[in-house]
Amino acid sequence: MNPADDEATTRLRRQQDALAKFGSDCLIAHDLDEVLHRAAELVAEGLDIRRAKVLELLPGGDALLMRAGVNWQPGVVGHVQFGADKDSPAGFALAQSEPVVSPDLDEEKRFKIPDVLIDHGIKSMVNVIIEGEDGPFGVLEVDATDKRDFDEHDTSFLKNYANLLAAAVDRHRAHKELEEALSGQTVLVQELEHRVKNMLALVQSLANQTTADDASARAYRDIFLGRLRALTQAEDLVFDDHAQVLDLRELARRSVVPFEAADAPVPKIDGPKVMLQARQGRMMALVLHELGTNATKHGALSVPDGEVELSWNIDEKPDGRQVHLRWREEGGPKVDLPERRGFGTRLLADLAGYELDGEAQLKYLPEGCQYEISFPI
Repeated sequence: MNPADDEATTRLRRQQDALAKFGSDCLIAHDLDEVLHRAAELVAEGLDIRRAKVLELLPGGDALLMRAGVNWQPGVVGHVQFGADKDSPAGFALAQSEPVVSPDLDEEKRFKIPDVLIDHGIKSMVNVIIEGEDGPFGVLEVDATDKRDFDEHDTSFLKNYANLLAAAVDRHRAHKELEEALSGQTVLVQELEHRVKNMLALVQSLANQTTADDASARAYRDIFLGRLRALTQAEDLVFDDHAQVLDLRELARRSVVPFEAADAPVPKIDGPKVMLQARQGRMMALVLHELGTNATKHGALSVPDGEVELSWNIDEKPDGRQVHLRWREEGGPKVDLPERRGFGTRLLADLAGYELDGEAQLKYLPEGCQYEISFPI
């Protein structure tokens, strides 16, 4: 065997070893940065070249970040970016959708040579796209400090290597997405468990506080279920947005829907966007339900000419922002003070302000019921 054949055999074995090592390392690596760094190391070994790098296409597709590399000056890897357009070597490769070989950068006219390559004395290079399942991850680039004629065996090796790297990137991305999904599920289950416990505590409290006195079991059921539905509406808003907050306007809109009838007035709702914490939303749902129920049975919503206005504004206080909500009724039957303080009255006058760390006022005026509550947000 002549020396040329020996050299070709040695080169082929070196490239096969690099592919085998990288494939093995990919199976046990848990971190994508570790995979990319190892990719740069072994591809350099496979081509018996000093420098190599992995460029990641950044979101937006306008730039490529040197995510990993070997034998570059400190501060280059992880910081230096290249344009993703045709003016850069890697950008040109992306546009060509095939390996781009540059055996002599002094004679290269297709793109501009980045300063970082000039500073490192790079004279020749090859750029190969790392093509993932969802599009290109970036570019694998090998850089030589001498003018080198990369042949078809070299480019074939680099294409196979880039394909293996793309598969490794896809696997790690899928693994990360799965971990995040499982983590999200765990958080969701914990939050659901917490909310269910809160709801059960509130339901138990409602059951204990809701009394029917001499009324029938049906009346007790209707009162209790009405309050339970109010809580459910608040929970629906929280779960619909997958968040810990809910929109006061949407809560108000949903809260008055059960009290709208063909021959009855429709409450007017007016106020700026206010986001409430889930705990605040639950209490406000009960407050609005009690106000609506009372207005439908005894107040302005019980007659065609009655009027109800639900409004709120945000007050800037020295210790923070507060929402100031008002419920005003006019045109309804004459309002009499209740003979006893039931749960609904205690909720509006006492419990709501206490639970929301605010202040509440319930007034039975001749023109109708008026209710105001202020609490921090």
